[in-house]
Amino acid sequence: MIPRFPRSWLAGLVALPALLTHSGRARADEPVAASEPRLMSETAEITSVVDAFDRDDAFDLHLTAGFQQIWKRADIHRETSLNQPGLATGGFVPATENVGTFSQSQSILNLGLDIGLFRDFAITARLPLVLSDARQIDDLGGASKNPQRLQDPSGQQLFTVPFKSPTRSGVDYFALGVNWAILNQQRDSSKPTWVVGVEGRFAVGAPMHACNAAGVKTGAADGSSRTCPDPVNPGGADRDPGISRALHAINGKMVVSRRVGYVEPYTGFDVLAEFSANNTSDFGATNGLTGSLVNHPPLIGSYTLGLEVIPWERREQFQRFVADFRATGIYNSPGREYSELFDALGSSQAGSLRNPNPGGYTASAADATKSVTDPSSPPVYFRGITDQQAFGAFAAQASVTWQAGEYVKFQLGASYRFNQSHIVTAADACNPDVSKQLATSGPCRVGDPTFGQSVTGVPNPNHRDALDTPGHRFSVDNTSITSLWVQGSVMF
Repeated sequence: MIPRFPRSWLAGLVALPALLTHSGRARADEPVAASEPRLMSETAEITSVVDAFDRDDAFDLHLTAGFQQIWKRADIHRETSLNQPGLATGGFVPATENVGTFSQSQSILNLGLDIGLFRDFAITARLPLVLSDARQIDDLGGASKNPQRLQDPSGQQLFTVPFKSPTRSGVDYFALGVNWAILNQQRDSSKPTWVVGVEGRFAVGAPMHACNAAGVKTGAADGSSRTCPDPVNPGGADRDPGISRALHAINGKMVVSRRVGYVEPYTGFDVLAEFSANNTSDFGATNGLTGSLVNHPPLIGSYTLGLEVIPWERREQFQRFVADFRATGIYNSPGREYSELFDALGSSQAGSLRNPNPGGYTASAADATKSVTDPSSPPVYFRGITDQQAFGAFAAQASVTWQAGEYVKFQLGASYRFNQSHIVTAADACNPDVSKQLATSGPCRVGDPTFGQSVTGVPNPNHRDALDTPGHRFSVDNTSITSLWVQGSVMF
C-alpha cells in the first residue's frame, strides 16, 4: 500500500510523522487488500486453536513431534515404633527414619495432531510414546545399614535398598479431544481470547505390574527367581512389567488471554479425573469391594497464571519469537496410586503383604455375635498400589517458540515442580461409611464382648498393618520433578 502525498502543504505537514514512520508494510489493524499479504492471526500459544473455513483457508492441519526428558527425585521416610535409644518409646511415633532416595528418568516422544473443523474449533489427538522409564531407590543417610527400618511387625524384610525396577517402555494412553475458542480477540478486538477444551485419555498399553529387576525368591518348584511375580501365583510364570497405568481419564480446561502490545497475560485452570480401565488390571482388582474406602485415583486440579512476551515479529513473513513464563498451583486429592514404592512393595515376598486379606465377613454359623471370613468373598491380594494422602504442588515453566515461517515453528522449554510431603501408605483399617452390621464388621468393633460391642464399620480389604498403621507408614518428601523438551510443528 503506497501512501499519497496531500496537495496542500498544511495537510502534508500533518501527514509528515506518518510518512517518516511508514515501514513499507501494512499495520496489523489496517484493512487487508487482495493484493497484500494475509497477516498473522495468532493468539497466545496456550490459546491457539487450529481452525477451518476462515478467509481463503478452508482447512488447517498441524502435525507436532517432540522429545521430552523428565527427572524425578524424592526422599522416602518411614514412621517407626521401634523402642530403641533415640527412637520412639511407645507413646510417640516419629516420621524421620530414612529409607531411601527415589529417582526416575523418563524419555518420551510426544506425537500430536490438530485438525481444524470450523472457525476456532478443532479436534486434537496425542500419543505419548515412552522410550524409556527407569526407576530406582538408593541409600539415604546410611539407611541400608539399618535393615530393621524396612521390616514388618513379624520381622520379615519388606524390601532392601538399593532397589531397582526394570526399565519400561511403550504406550501408556492415547488422547483425543476438542478445543473451542468461544471468544477470539483477533476477530473482535474488544474481547479477550477464551478457550475451553475437553480431552479423553484411553489406556492402550500393557498394564503395569510390580517388579524387582534383581529378581525375588517366590518359592517356585524349580527354585528360580521371579522379576515380576504374580501375587495370586508367585511361583508361576513371570508377568510383563508393562507401562500403562491402566486408567482412562477425562481432562477439562479453560484458558483466557489478552494481548496488550508486546505481552499477552493469561490465566486458566484444568481438572483431570481418572478411573480404572478394566477389572483385569492390578488397579481394577479391588473394584466393587464393599469395605474399600478408596477405589479411585486422585482427582487433580490446577490453576495457572502466565505471561507471553512477543519481543519481535515480522508479520508479512509469518515470523515471530515468543517467550512464555507461567506458574501453576496443583492439588492432588486422596486416592489410590502407583507411588514411588509401587515396585518395591508390590514385589515383596514378606508374608504380611503376600498373604491375602479377606474380601468380606459374615456372621458365624455357631455364634451370631461373631463375624468370620466370608468364604464366598474372593481374597484380596496386595499388588503394590496404595492409598495416598492429599497433597499440593507448585510448578514453574519457561519456554521459547520460534515461528520460522507460515508452515513451521519450533519450541524449547523447561519446567520444575515441587510436591508437598505426603504419606503414600495411608489406607484406613475400617470403612465407617458402610452400613454398620455386627455380622459383617469383622475386627471393626470396640467394647467388651461380655457387655456388648459397638460396630465401627466394615474392614477395608486394602489396609495392611505392615504399611498403613501409624508407626509403620511410609512418606514421600522433598519431591522435585524437572523436565526439558523440544518440539517442532508443521502447519498446513
